[in-house]
Amino acid sequence: MARTITHKQAMFSTAGGRVRRGSSRRVQTVGRAPRRPRGPAPIVIIVALIALVVACWVFGRGCGTSQQAVENDRLKTYTLDTNKLMEQSANTAQSFSNLANGVGSIPKNDADRQLTEIVNECKSLEQGAVQVKVPAKGTSVQPLLKFGLNRRSKGATEYQKGITTLLTGTDTAAAAQSIQAGLRDLVVSDETLLAFKSSLETKLRAAKADTPVADPGRFVASLDSASTASINSYVASIAKKLPATAASTSTTAAANPSQAMTAYLKSKGTDTSSMTYEVVSSSSSDPGWKIDAASESGGGKTYFLLHQVNGSWTVVDSGSAITAAQLKAGAAPTDLKPVG
Repeated sequence: MARTITHKQAMFSTAGGRVRRGSSRRVQTVGRAPRRPRGPAPIVIIVALIALVVACWVFGRGCGTSQQAVENDRLKTYTLDTNKLMEQSANTAQSFSNLANGVGSIPKNDADRQLTEIVNECKSLEQGAVQVKVPAKGTSVQPLLKFGLNRRSKGATEYQKGITTLLTGTDTAAAAQSIQAGLRDLVVSDETLLAFKSSLETKLRAAKADTPVADPGRFVASLDSASTASINSYVASIAKKLPATAASTSTTAAANPSQAMTAYLKSKGTDTSSMTYEVVSSSSSDPGWKIDAASESGGGKTYFLLHQVNGSWTVVDSGSAITAAQLKAGAAPTDLKPVG
């Protein structure tokens, strides 16, 4: 039986006649292969970070500079506000100096009136310092302003007390003590306000501001003016200038009006054992002024113009009537009317 022989053909052929079996074929896709997603290049990230840091630095510096400018403007405003107080205080200091140098040559009532005005001005300035809006850069100098103006109020008040006592010709030693205490407070105020001026100028220079600081003036010409020797000489010089009528028409300051009237009548040799006193009128604008009357059974009335200074009452004028001329000469408030 004839055998049929079938020749097997090689599936793959290569040069050299070797047959490679089991090789895998690479499958190629039709068209361009998609690219793998890639992040930003490292250089871009670095540049962005540097830009961010620079922006933060510039912005931060700008904010700081802006805040400094605001604080400097506030310091300038504070200076302008306090300059008003300093200028007014300088004017008051000049008025005080003029009065203190000639107080022995003017009537007691005029001296008392002018000193009252000065004291009131000092108190007003002291209150003004409390109301000033203080910036952050002014907190270290504000206490100097407040203390200096407080000493001026206290010193002027004590000086007025001493001068009033001296001009009534009652107790020269007590007068000298009060005058010295007042002048010493005023010396302290002068030096303190000069220190305030200097310190504020330093602050303004640091802020590169050219705002000037007003001069506060001086109440007392020199430190030596408040020494014991100077005060004794000052009191003696005033006492020599007092009119001869001062001692005879003035009374010792008293705790209340009736005591002041009694002392006045006794100084005139009047028996006061049966005297009665009554209030005639009082000033509504200034409670420290009033008109009272003293009388005794079967006798006429004597009227008294009374003034309270530093808690003590003195007789300004008296008579069977208190006339408009007497009220004006005594510098009484205008709401007190003539009587008698």
